[in-house]
Amino acid sequence: GRDEVLEYLAGTVDLGITYHGRDEVLGMNKNKLIASVDSDLGGCGTSQKSTSGFVVMLNGGAISWKAKRQGVTSVATMQAELYAADLCGMELLLLRDLMGEFGWRQGCVRVMEDNAGCVQVAHGQRDSPKTQHFRRCQMSVEEMCNQGKIWLDDVPGEENWSDIFTKSMKDSRGFRKLREVIMGVTPVVYISRGVESMMRTNGVNPNANKLLRDVADWLAGDEE
Repeated sequence: GRDEVLEYLAGTVDLGITYHGRDEVLGMNKNKLIASVDSDLGGCGTSQKSTSGFVVMLNGGAISWKAKRQGVTSVATMQAELYAADLCGMELLLLRDLMGEFGWRQGCVRVMEDNAGCVQVAHGQRDSPKTQHFRRCQMSVEEMCNQGKIWLDDVPGEENWSDIFTKSMKDSRGFRKLREVIMGVTPVVYISRGVESMMRTNGVNPNANKLLRDVADWLAGDEE
């Protein structure tokens, strides 16, 4: 409730976001965007609408994040997750342009997503409901993926940082883990099966080299 939120804020006034400048600390190349996205399903007890949440990270710390109630009522988790992915993708388009103006051109930005159906639909590997509004959202995410601007990577729910924006975190240890990653206290980049496959394809043994070396460039090529 409100009192718990105020108590939490009062007890964490000394916390801040830490950014890092070394590749070996980050587990990936610096000045590269990486994001995670999530949604609940019907979390609002009054309207039954779902909540989208995402966080965009740069150099080990969050630079953009949002939790927003969706404008339409989703009837399936995959549908709610795709609406969230579209919201995150739109933010990434703006940040990619901004990073380019700074001289840090981005490849295809990795977006971690814990719903396999959403990932498959985004990459055109699965049919989806044909309602007009959902179809527009699907085509928007598909277009961003096909143009090499983002790619959705299927990750376990416990590795999805954005869970902190969409679900009640009853496990205090799980909450602290996600909070510390987002705030840059413990920079972690999860290596999924998809990432491992790309690393092997590019001659990198993920067991011998735990650093994630610019997966975006491997996937989409350098835009410079």
